[in-house]
Amino acid sequence: MARKTVHVHLGPHKTGSSAIQRALKENADVLEARCGLTPIATPLLAKVAKLLNAERAFDAADALEQIADLCGQAPGDCILSCEDLSGILPGTRRVREVYPALWRNIAALDAALEAFDTRYYFFLRDPDDWIKSAYVQNLKHRQKFSKLEGFTQFLKSDGLWDGVTAEASRHLRERFVLIDYPSGEKTSAMQSLLAAIPGLRSADIGAIRESRANVSPSDTEVFLMERINRSSASQEAKRLAKLSLLSPRENDTPAEVTVQDNTDWFHVPDKPENLPKVLDPLWRRVEKRVRQQDQPNLMPDLDIDLKPLRTQIVEAEGDLPEIGRGRMSNQAEILVYRFRDQPEICFLLGLAISYLRRDTPHTAHAAALFQRLWAEEYPLLLGLLPTRWLISSFQTFLDHGVNEDQKIIGASAYFYANILKAYETERAFEDLPPDATYPHKLPQTKMGFAGLDRFRLGGSDLILNTNALLLEYSARDAIAGRVVQEFMARAKAANTIFSRMDQSRKAHGVNIQQFSNCWSFFDEP
Repeated sequence: MARKTVHVHLGPHKTGSSAIQRALKENADVLEARCGLTPIATPLLAKVAKLLNAERAFDAADALEQIADLCGQAPGDCILSCEDLSGILPGTRRVREVYPALWRNIAALDAALEAFDTRYYFFLRDPDDWIKSAYVQNLKHRQKFSKLEGFTQFLKSDGLWDGVTAEASRHLRERFVLIDYPSGEKTSAMQSLLAAIPGLRSADIGAIRESRANVSPSDTEVFLMERINRSSASQEAKRLAKLSLLSPRENDTPAEVTVQDNTDWFHVPDKPENLPKVLDPLWRRVEKRVRQQDQPNLMPDLDIDLKPLRTQIVEAEGDLPEIGRGRMSNQAEILVYRFRDQPEICFLLGLAISYLRRDTPHTAHAAALFQRLWAEEYPLLLGLLPTRWLISSFQTFLDHGVNEDQKIIGASAYFYANILKAYETERAFEDLPPDATYPHKLPQTKMGFAGLDRFRLGGSDLILNTNALLLEYSARDAIAGRVVQEFMARAKAANTIFSRMDQSRKAHGVNIQQFSNCWSFFDEP
């Protein structure tokens, strides 16, 4: 009696593998009736691949045994498909070699399926096409790479498939089947796989219904993912930006934005009667903060569909225009340069903010556009915007918030961010590295601000409480709050006074009992 055969499709990644798995599942009845093949579609395959790729073969034994049982219970020959059985995607976990664990994984499968005749199938894709496809997969799910050239140089891909498949071919011989990946549209990866299985007739293969093809990101989406990976955004913001770009949100409908009649939004308050004389010069700056201007409206209609603008890239030629910013047409030209290679929604945010720095007849329009952009387009904005535009948004929430909570959030974050920026700039002027630890645990110089308390290293909860209070304020309004939370996430990951305080405390072994848990973000680095 002939032994049952188990056919195992291994990959590699991005050769129509997920489409193959869908097609196997969707055509199970046809495969069984006409081809004598039972697809074994089980999450155990992914579990086994994960354990094997983590070099936990012993832990994978139970799941492998269950897969063998499923194959034994099937009415005929079986077919399995899981691209992760080739190994982890190159670029993951700093892996430079292409599928170095391929034979080790196959050997574990072969041992578990020893009761059957087994055949393994591996697609040979054009190396350049596959490397580009693997790069895009890394872009989608990871943040290490932002240029194809860098990814290609990172990989050890010389003699790509010969090196990857040599050991499996030597051990398995004809049981390890290499399939040329179809380059045209007439033949699919699924059809090529079935054609490599002995005994299947063309008519039976032709009866298989094709599953929907895997849709690869467009060139524009790849370009934007590269921009996201190069941005200064937090890891979480980058992840959500790419998710939003590739998987639009459900119920993605325009936010309801109220146009408020606040054309007289700024008026100079009366000068305080008892203002200290030393502040008189600064008060003159207060009087000049905003001027009335009659400017044209260069903004789009408020009901514009913003979704297409996510992938419309701002193009600018030449250098920064040497023009004044008094005219809004000039300011818009400058913004086009500033937001070159960014989505149009980023430019529109900058344009709205620019109007809201002026007192024009279009203030209500600009304020509504600003609110709508942050309500609807926040994933990409947070994943792409330079930090300076987050700070500009803080001031805009302060001046034009739709409620008191937005104004409180904007004010708190504006001063927090600008003082942090000023202090870090001062250190740069003093030629002090941003990641240097402090040489002393106590202040060494005379205080320049009489009466302003100082503290010893690790002997205060001032910084922790400042950060915690700002985070608390940010929870009062989702739209303004998420912008502040992203700024704080960036600050936590950066080299600033926060990281220096914490790292210096660790370097000096400071552990004052009442402040033992007072790390800058309540989290020991």
